[in-house]
Amino acid sequence: MSRSDRSFYRVSRRWIADLMERLALSQRSRFNVLAILIGVLSGLSAVAFHQSIHWAEENWIYRVSQIPGWMGVAALILLPALGGLVVGFLIKHWAPEAAGSGIPQVKAAYFLKFGRIRFRAAVGKFLLGTASIGTGASLGREGPTVHLSAAIASWVGRWFGLAPRQIMALIPLGCAGGIAAAFNTPLAAIVFAIEEIMGDMKHKAFAGIVMVAVIAAVIERSLLGTDAMFQVPLHPDHLSGMSLVMSLVLGVLAGFVSHAFVECLLRARERVKLVRGRYSWMMPGLGGLLTGCVGALVYSNLGHMGVFGIGYLDLSSALAGSLGLGVLLALFLGKFAATIFSYSSGGSGGIFAPTLFIGAMLGGAIGVISETFTTETGLLPHVLALVGMGALFAGVIRAPVTSILIIFELTRDYNLILPIMLANLTSYAIATKLRHVPIYEALLIQDGINLRKFPILRPSQGWQNMPVGSIMTNTVHTLRADMSLADAWKKIKGEGFKVYPVVDDEMHYVGLVHRKGVKIVSAQSPKKQVRDIFISDTFPKVYPDTRIREAAKQFVNTEWIALPVVSRLDEGRVVGVVTLHDITRQQFLQETKGD
Repeated sequence: MSRSDRSFYRVSRRWIADLMERLALSQRSRFNVLAILIGVLSGLSAVAFHQSIHWAEENWIYRVSQIPGWMGVAALILLPALGGLVVGFLIKHWAPEAAGSGIPQVKAAYFLKFGRIRFRAAVGKFLLGTASIGTGASLGREGPTVHLSAAIASWVGRWFGLAPRQIMALIPLGCAGGIAAAFNTPLAAIVFAIEEIMGDMKHKAFAGIVMVAVIAAVIERSLLGTDAMFQVPLHPDHLSGMSLVMSLVLGVLAGFVSHAFVECLLRARERVKLVRGRYSWMMPGLGGLLTGCVGALVYSNLGHMGVFGIGYLDLSSALAGSLGLGVLLALFLGKFAATIFSYSSGGSGGIFAPTLFIGAMLGGAIGVISETFTTETGLLPHVLALVGMGALFAGVIRAPVTSILIIFELTRDYNLILPIMLANLTSYAIATKLRHVPIYEALLIQDGINLRKFPILRPSQGWQNMPVGSIMTNTVHTLRADMSLADAWKKIKGEGFKVYPVVDDEMHYVGLVHRKGVKIVSAQSPKKQVRDIFISDTFPKVYPDTRIREAAKQFVNTEWIALPVVSRLDEGRVVGVVTLHDITRQQFLQETKGD
């Protein structure tokens, strides 16, 4: 940000603060004004994001599919790979927050950073999500929309100069607006914000969540129409006992499939995270190449593009009961594999849409098979496809109430509410029994953040018990051990950090070096290397879940003013730096708020 931009930012904030004071609004009224603003912005940004993805799919991956012959097949394989390379490079060097679905990042920001999300995350999610999905990555738009809307809510709070806890209270509002506009499901959005993001009912935020969800849904319906996202055949008021029995069977299968999907995704992602170095940004390209191979195989043999992108066209066909058993199974297996390749490799996109797609194909296949021993011809395939959507969503996302409401609002068909509830709760119970940690928390654990170890940030708990991850500096500036001091000083000369972590060729943490040491020694012996003056890795270090109180004790035993924060999963990776200034600043913030 340039000096003129910073000046404009300060003047604007001062003008807004003066305006709010002149209006003499109460704290509740100010919160409602911000809720309205967040609802409008999240609704408009979600619609723009969805339209950009639709345009990108139509003009990139679907246009490529129209190329005849082997050149078209080759293009279908290479386009997702090319998109993955571009997205991976930009994630590595510009917007690391844009990787993945965004919901784990939102949860971490909510619990650990008082809701602070950089506005760059919103821009990066919009651009890179569009590029990733538009070039064929088997990912969804709903998770990125939540991240986009939450980043906007965080930005609004900071723009109006709110205290950290007030900004934190705005995050669930943005999430509700994102889901409401993404699916056109305001009720499910309200429950999702409470069930998945906050984790409990908070009456102070509930009214704002409802307001934002309604506003975002109204904007989405005004711009894109009032029809349900999926048009499904009319189902009878009273379903047969066979439908309920098969829904129960489907719920059991969905529970095991959900577990298999989560396990495969986490294990593949863990392998990918071990790849480091200068070429690590190419991993999304590899995931795109594998996705392209799977999608091209399905398309060249069956003529269906559902493996690529969001895949809602084939999903709608499954809900209408118009797909055969072979197509359903091929799309089920293809989407299952392609989503794992696309997400675990580090692409930008979510797993909401792929989860619904896989569940629908599973349910549709079970429905076609069930017709061989029942007289309900033509009914079970589209009934169980709809039930399967919710069942797999409940097993993977672990939001059982949201999974029921979201299927009802997506189709506006209340007649299937009983089999949906039966299958969803069965799938949820089995998946929870097989793996206790939900997927979003498991993804954070892979990144060195365990929310279950962190104290929830409530005023009743002392700030000293908060995790270091909530106050650390996330922008890590590292120096290679084999770098000459002259090059090191050239790199850090314009920066204000006093301490820098030192890493080896594989980016593993090996020690710390002081800025002053680099400056002085480089002037005398510029050819010396950083390893000649750094403090070895026996120097104290902390983890993201280390409590601030314990980190402060570490400072007592050293004269240094900073500690490296290292991933607990992979101790070779530096994820941040915590300084004495970070701790004293947090203490000041808590004291000024009367904690």
